[in-house]
Amino acid sequence: MKKALFAFVFAIAIFSASAKSFSLQVVQKNTPGDEVFDSSYVVEQAILDYFFEQGMIVSNGAVLVSKDDAANDKTDLRRSMIEAKIGSMDLFVKLELDYSVLDSANPTTVLLSDIRGATMEIVSLSQNKVLARGKFTPPAATDLNNNRLGVESFAKDIAMEMQARFAGKGGSI
Repeated sequence: MKKALFAFVFAIAIFSASAKSFSLQVVQKNTPGDEVFDSSYVVEQAILDYFFEQGMIVSNGAVLVSKDDAANDKTDLRRSMIEAKIGSMDLFVKLELDYSVLDSANPTTVLLSDIRGATMEIVSLSQNKVLARGKFTPPAATDLNNNRLGVESFAKDIAMEMQARFAGKGGSI
């Protein structure tokens, strides 16, 4: 019994030593006003849940709304990165959600059709350098997926790609 317990504790220690932590920063782009859309919250939560369910250490900053002011956006992102570093996170993931809501029947509703695409950037906080980038296009919206479940599915696809990118950079996430 003691050998089994020791092996279990040893395995947990090895996993913990190699696991990386990350902070997710969602940035909402091309939306009118300062309101954070529910779709942005759904994407953020689905990604955090995906990694949390695997026992990973994740954090997030408040969703940022890009104001098409590069200097202001850069300041907001820098602040989020500093908070992640203070929180002892290994990686910082910026996920920009690009919206197209001009023709939307209801832009405040969670609709897959309102999301044009997403761009991801994974940054090593210790090295202060970009480790990976990725672009994502949601599937065509249909009557079956143009809802919360469709947005969650798109977010899960992003999370799986994030996991693959983390693993490709030497992490065990």
